[in-house]
Amino acid sequence: MDSSVTLTTPFVIQKFESIDDFIMTIFTDIESYLKKAFSSLNIQRPDLDTVAYSELERKFKVFIVQNYSNNLNKYLRKEAKHASREAMKDVLLSTISTTLSVRDANNNQLSVDDYLISLRNIIKKIDL
Repeated sequence: MDSSVTLTTPFVIQKFESIDDFIMTIFTDIESYLKKAFSSLNIQRPDLDTVAYSELERKFKVFIVQNYSNNLNKYLRKEAKHASREAMKDVLLSTISTTLSVRDANNNQLSVDDYLISLRNIIKKIDL
């Protein structure tokens, strides 16, 4: 996918040049992760993309919390006046995902297949 993608949540909107740029921003240590998965975890090369996607989803939540916690807290203070902020935070974070919160340049939600294609291309470039 050559077009830009946009992360859209109620508390932040961020544009990335491409899905590969998004993946590399979220999953900064993807190369070492894939090498370890391939060698020490004995995961076969054709299965690396699905393993990497699962880890990308996990790292995405961490990325959101690490980079946007102030925005998230401001949003919750404004929106969760009569509810538990921690409960609201948990609910909100559970609804944020790479397929629901990231859209392409035409405003279409990205699918798991979009990520798998990009992850396969990234894997091809890595010397395992």
